[in-house]
Parts: sequence; structure tokens; C-alpha cells
Amino acid sequence: MFGSFGNEFAEWITGIRPFSEDGPIDFSVPGSNAAYRIASVFANVGGFLFGALLLARFSANNLSAYFNFKTPLKWKYTWVVLICFVAAIPVVQLLSVINELIGGVNLEGIQDETSQQIKTALLNTTDFSVVLLNLFTMALLPAIGEELFFRGVVLRVSYQGTKNLHLGVLFSAILFAVIHFEFDHILAITFMGILLGYLYVYTGSILVPIALHFLNNGVFIVLEAYGRDSGVAHFFNDSAFGNIVLWTTLGLLSLAFFIFFLKRSINKERWPMMTGSLLRD
Repeated sequence: MFGSFGNEFAEWITGIRPFSEDGPIDFSVPGSNAAYRIASVFANVGGFLFGALLLARFSANNLSAYFNFKTPLKWKYTWVVLICFVAAIPVVQLLSVINELIGGVNLEGIQDETSQQIKTALLNTTDFSVVLLNLFTMALLPAIGEELFFRGVVLRVSYQGTKNLHLGVLFSAILFAVIHFEFDHILAITFMGILLGYLYVYTGSILVPIALHFLNNGVFIVLEAYGRDSGVAHFFNDSAFGNIVLWTTLGLLSLAFFIFFLKRSINKERWPMMTGSLLRD
């Protein structure tokens, strides 16, 4: 519904319809970037942020308490986010190698060159104001909306339904990965969903996975804008098979770190409140 409304609103504002029966949007047409951005914001805010708040409203009178917004943030969580971000890089690269080796999942009509064209059109810029706009629309808004929905609601409801916290984290991560429709990276996205889920469990604050999610998206956007020709960019872009030994070694070491981290992440004191009924009276 919000996607359709955003499509109509984008056409009303720019004269260009981002999603139509005529095929994918032509980003060479002036105004196409703005049209697509408007439609995407509506879809993200409506589909995830509004959806999360609406579902939470059915379960609780106090949304702040439902999402644990008032959980005190500690300075150590900053280091937890940074360490997880750095340690996740080799795991993501390793899983990308595995995904490429198994060939991914080819779903005709769902995954094609359009997604790459979209990324190139929106991210291929060095204009600082546009980069800031990208950080807001493609990093901050998705981080808030998706974390409130997948970790704040889906993880919680899955935990209530299964009475198993690990299944709740896993189910929310799998749904998180599928919704992205990037099946050539589905293993890496699932892993990030699991990591974000356990971060929520460990800290008890939804703000922590939001911070990691934003950092992950934001670094990618900045590198696309200013680091395309840098050694860092080439290091990651050429890593699939050229550095397979390096990424396998680092990835396995990071996985060992995460297993240790997950064993310490179950904070039972913060989670009994989640075992209540799925819907409020």
C-alpha cells in the first residue's frame, strides 16, 4: 500500500513513475533519481517503520517500553558495535565466497540487473549534499525501520511463539535476508541479521542494532562515493577468489569470536517481559 502510494506521489512530484508496467526506470532521465528515492522512502517508512509501530501497538500500550527505548546505554556498547562491525567484515566476505561457489539463487523476475543499476545511479556521486541525502534515505531510515520491524517486532513475536530465543533470532534473520531480495548475498545478509538480533538480546536496547545497521550501510555509501579507486575498495571488490585464503582464515577466526560472544549474549534478566501474550487485551 505504501509502495503504491509512494509511486503515485513520486510521479505527482517529478512527473516520473518509478515503478510501472513498462519496465524498470530509466535513470538517464533527469529527475529519475529523485522519483525513485521518494518512492523508496515511502515504502521503507510505511512498510517497516509504520508497520513495526502498528504491530507493536496491538501488543502493548507503551511503545517505548515495548521497544526498550529507555534501556540505559553504556559506553561499552560503542566498542561492542565497532568490534562487531570490524569482525563481521571477514565473515561477510567468506560467506560471499561460499554464496558465489554455490551459485546463489537465481529467481527470474526478482533478482536482475535492475538492483545494480539502482545502486550505481544513486551512489555514483561525490556531491557531499547528495551523499548526506543517501546516508539519510539509504542508511538511517532503513536502519531505524528495519530494526524496529525485524528485531523489535518479528524477533519478539517469534520468541513468544516458539519459547526459544535462538529460533526467534534465526527466524527474524532469515526473513530479514529474504525481504532484501539479494539472493547472491543471502548468506551474508542472514549472518548480519543474526548478529543484529543477538546484539539486541545482549544489550537490551534496540538502539544498538540500529547503530550497527546504520554504520554498515553508511560505510558502504561513503566508500561508493569517495573510495571507488582506493586500495580499500579494490581490496574488497577483488576479494572473492583472489584473497580466498585470507578471507577464509579471517572469517573462521571471526566466527570463533562470534560464537564466544553469543554464549555471553543471553541476558535472561531483560527477556522475561517478552514471554507475555502476543496481543494486548
